[in-house]
This record gives sequence, structure tokens and C-alpha cells, in this order.
Amino acid sequence: MSKPTILAAPTTKARAFGAKAKAKPSLYRDAITGARAQWIADAREVFSGKHLGADILSGITVAAVALPLNLALAVASGLPPLAGMISGAFGGIAASIMGGSALQVTGPAAALSVMVLAIAREFGTSGVAAACLIVGLTQWALSLSLSGKLSKHFPESVLAGFTTGVGLKLLDAQIPELLGFNYRVFELAQMLHRPHWLREVSWVAVVAGLSVAMLVTGTAKYKRFPAAIVGISIVTFVSVYVGWNIERIGALPTQLPSPSLPRIPADKLLPLALKAVPLGVLAAIESLLAARAVDRMLPQNRPHDPNLELLGQGAANLVVGFFGGMPVSGVVVRSGVNVQSGAKTRFSSFLHGVLLILAVLFLSRHLSLVPLSALAGLLCVVGLRLLEPSVFFELAQKHRLEALAFVAALVGTVTGHLMIGLVAGGVLHALHRYLNPHEGEAAKEREPGLRAVLDKDQVDARKHHPEAHPERVPGWLRHIRGASHIASTAYVHEKATLIGRVVLGEHVHVAAGSSVRADEGTPFFLGDNTNVQDGVVIHALKDKHVMVRGEAWAVYVGRNVSIAHDALVHGPCYIGDDTFIGFKAVVHDSVVGKGCFIGIGAVVVGVEIPDGKRVPHGMIVDTADAVDRLPDAEHAHHEFNEDVVEVNRGLALAYQAAGGEIAAEAPLKPRAERKPPKPWDEAWNPSRPGKDSF
Repeated sequence: MSKPTILAAPTTKARAFGAKAKAKPSLYRDAITGARAQWIADAREVFSGKHLGADILSGITVAAVALPLNLALAVASGLPPLAGMISGAFGGIAASIMGGSALQVTGPAAALSVMVLAIAREFGTSGVAAACLIVGLTQWALSLSLSGKLSKHFPESVLAGFTTGVGLKLLDAQIPELLGFNYRVFELAQMLHRPHWLREVSWVAVVAGLSVAMLVTGTAKYKRFPAAIVGISIVTFVSVYVGWNIERIGALPTQLPSPSLPRIPADKLLPLALKAVPLGVLAAIESLLAARAVDRMLPQNRPHDPNLELLGQGAANLVVGFFGGMPVSGVVVRSGVNVQSGAKTRFSSFLHGVLLILAVLFLSRHLSLVPLSALAGLLCVVGLRLLEPSVFFELAQKHRLEALAFVAALVGTVTGHLMIGLVAGGVLHALHRYLNPHEGEAAKEREPGLRAVLDKDQVDARKHHPEAHPERVPGWLRHIRGASHIASTAYVHEKATLIGRVVLGEHVHVAAGSSVRADEGTPFFLGDNTNVQDGVVIHALKDKHVMVRGEAWAVYVGRNVSIAHDALVHGPCYIGDDTFIGFKAVVHDSVVGKGCFIGIGAVVVGVEIPDGKRVPHGMIVDTADAVDRLPDAEHAHHEFNEDVVEVNRGLALAYQAAGGEIAAEAPLKPRAERKPPKPWDEAWNPSRPGKDSF
């Protein structure tokens, strides 16, 4: 199941009560007012001191993670290691003060390193500093033009192709460093049949790099553990103590550079701008995508202001440029560590920048001893994590043009023709959208209260069953009087409760003692062969929906789903096909993929679970981090669900047969007195979100 789009759109007071939104007198005035209000609220929270302890711990943890990454990315970009430290420090401080995302952490990014390396090779370190200024001005222009909200339209296929290309370029540059020689990966591939190249490998470099890589990957599930700095520190200590002959970072300045304007020859300004402006757009997109990821990690917090975030990122790059650094952006990895470490306010990311400055002033002598191969091991892990082959294979199976867009962006990135690759990918994406206009609904910004948008790849079209049009009665009474629509082969026990606009597919079995109540949130859909066992409650919140192929549903349950005894499914919810929900389990405000297994007593709240995952018995899954740790459902789990579905389908048929024997004794009305059923599309018209309120 492709990942559904989740938008945290806050419900305004006017819309919550069905009032009409007033025309906005000034787009700029509203944007400035909203940004100022958010910044002031964040500042008050910082100065209140309520979260000082949590923010200090988070800032220390993030600095420990960022320090080796900043050094490594500077080296990978062809710059002095100090450039990475300066950029992470001053860029992080500026963005933390002025940005629109309270918990975003800014610094050098792997996704930018390929373009920065190209600029460094052509224009030198002063050219990179000048590029920072152009990047900052580009981001300010995007902010002032209120372009922040356009980031959600950037094609995922092109972005995935770009990041995969960056990952390949990083591996191409860092594998030779890891092996301790100067051959490129392409040259190495040509020599694999001749083992003589092994004599030139520095095995101490290999040990140093692999030690860091293994520690980082082996402790990945411990999000708060600063594996990178611990691994590099251990390798540095051992290499110095044992006396390894290994290439190191080398001498670093022990003081900060003075701010100055980078000097670039006039004839090089235009070529530099042609490379720096696309870099600025790319840094803006990455920052906004990272800010969206932070919002999803903490959905209860205020969502970020995209235009204010661009303003803060522009300020960060301008400051970094004056201090001779490298371009920066908001980064998902460091921001995720910040959130997972318990950060509450902007002070944590501000403190992370201050600690990096202190490291430059007091730890330069120790940092100069770090082996380059240790940094290469870390960057190889980063490069591997940037690769997204699964996205390509999924696109190749479902959307061929999007797969070509992925390839175009990847090839453009790897060959150094980035803009050509991105433009070609964008054109292919636009062509796909033109040829498949119905798929565009998943990318549209939804009305308040909409939990998710799912397209045809997540769900089969609903079955067409005859039913009567619900009466036009306002408020809750309309919900309660809404007609249920039950397939002829479905069975609802007489001791079960079925209220409101509920659609039951073929062979659905609703057992005794269950309550399917679409009186507050409405409507519900239960797909073919789904069984609702004794004591199950299905309910939903008012005006909260998932959008399934253009139709709003408070609860949508797919085909062949088993909801076991005493479980609770509370909308807004989407439950994919072939999923099992165990006894006394709770699923609320979530999207559960196909073929999942929710264990006994498990609690799933406010998350998206991909296809084929298993939630162990009693586990609480309420964060993206918890979702990432879920194991795959095994074959035995799928077989168990199939058996339960088959048993309950047989029970539904048996109940129907028993009921039919009793009903056979009642006289049948003449055909002339029976009203023909209305077609589905004429009779059923699911209401739009927010229209069924008082």
C-alpha cells in the first residue's frame, strides 16, 4: 500500500460550526500576522523555562549526533572540516531563532553535498561561501512570495530519484576513503577480476570505517544513543593509542573566523548564480519536507509555518556565508533525534549550535586526530539510507511514467546534470498526472477534519447495493435516521446494533452484541467477507473522515477483515484488506495497511501502519518511531485471519439459512407492490466533511 497523505489541517472555529469563511482582506497581512503570532508563542514558551531540562538534554544529544556529520559532510563536499562546524553552529542558531518550525534542526545536509562539491571544485571555498549568500537570498525571495505551501506539490518520485542519486554519489566518493586508496568505484569495478588492488588497501582504514558503520547500524533502534560520535571517538582513541598510520582530518583552527564578504571575480558571478539558485530551491524544499516530517512526529504541536521557515533558512544561509561556511538546510535525521530526545521548544536547537561553537573553540586539537576513514564509514551508512530502490520498483509496477521520472532525476544527479534531471522528472510527473487526473485527489489539501486520502491503489471500488436515499433531516437526527445498506448475502444478528449510514458488503457478518454506530461520525463501510465479532464497537468522531477514491468515510474497513471480540475501531479510520484486529484491541484515528495483524489488547492511535506489519500483543503504537519498529506479519498470521474469515462467512450463511426457513412461512408481497431498488450512484451520496454538523 502506498503511503497515504496525512495533513494536519487545524479546524478553524468558523468552519467547526459550519460558518462561512470570510474573504481575507490581505494575503500578506494574514501571513505576517500568523507568522508573528507563532513566533511570539514559541518565544514565550522558551522564556517560560518550563521545559529547560528536557531542552538541555535534547540539545546535547543533537550536538553529539551533528558534530561528526558536519565534519564528514564538509570533507565530502571538498571543503575544510571547519566549514561544516561553522555551518552547523551559526546556521543552526539563526534558523532556531527565526525559523517557522520550533523543533527543526538546521545544518549541512547529505542531499546538498553533491551540488556543493561541484561548486567547490569550480569556484573554491570562497565560491561556496558566496553561494550561501545566493541560497539565502533565493530562500528569502521564496518566503516573501509566499511559496512555502507549494512544497507539498513537489513530486515524490522525483524527490526519491534525487535522494537515491545523492546516495550513490556519496558511496562513490566515500568507498575509496573507506578502503584507504585513490581509485574510484568505477575503476574498482573494472579491477575486481584482478586481486592485485587488494595490496593497496589500507586495512587499518577499513577496520576504522567498518567499526563506525557497524556501531551506527547496530544501535539504530536506540534513537537517543549518539552512536556516531561514540564510534568515531573510540576509533580515534584506538588509532592514536596503537599508533596506526592512517590519514586524519589534520590541524583545525582554534578560533572562529571573522565575518567578511566573500570575494568572487565579476565574470564568475553569473555562472555561480546559475548553480546556486537551484541549490537554494533544493535546500528550501528539503527544509520544508523535513519540517513536515517533524509535524507528523508530534501532531499535537503547532504545525510549522512554511513561509516563516523559509525566512529562517534564508537567514541561516546568509549568516553562514559571511563566516565562510557551506549551505545548510533543515535535516530530518537531526530533527528526528531532537524530537525523540524529548525537545519541547526552540531552545534545544539553539543550544545545539552553541555547543558546536564550543567544540570548535576547545576541542579542535582532538578533532584533528579523527581518521578520515571513520568519517567515510559514517557517510557510507548515510548514503545507503538515502537509497530508495523499493520506491522505484513500486512505481515500476503501478505507475510507469513516475518510475521514469525517478530514473530521470537519479541519472541527472549521478551524471552532474541535476537541473536537467529534475526538469525531465517534473515533466514526466506532469504527464502522468495529465493522463491520470483521478489520482490527483490524493495530493489535494483536504478540508478540516479529513484524516487521510486514499486512491484506487489502496482500495477496491465499493460494491453497488440497492438502498433508499436518507431523509433530509438536519443534525444528529439525520445521522440516526440515515439508512443502512446491506448486501443480500450479509448478515446482521438481531441482537447486534446497526445505526445510521452503514454499508455492508457481500458476506459481511455482524455478530450478536456488537455495535456499529454511525450516529456521530458517519458514514461507515465494511467490505466483502469482513466479520465483526461479539462485543465489537465501531464508532467515529464528528466531522472526521478518510477520503477513499473521492468519497468521505468516517470508518472504512476493507475486504476479508476480522475484528475480534471486544475490539474497538474508532474513526477516523482506514483498515486495509486481509487485516486481523485482535481481542480487546483499539484502533483510533489511524490508517492500517493491507495484511496487517493487530495483536490482543494492542492500541493503535494516530499513526499509519504500512502493509504487512504486525503489532504484538499489548503493544501501544502511537508514534512514527513505534511504527518503524514493528515486525512483519508472518505467514501463520495471514493463515489465521483467512481461517477466521472463512469460519464467519460460513456462520453468516448458516444464520441466513436459519432465518430463511422462518421467513419462508410469511407471505410474499405481489411484485407490483414491491418498489424497485434505486441504482447506487443515484441513491447513495456520502456527505462532504463538515456538512452534517448542527
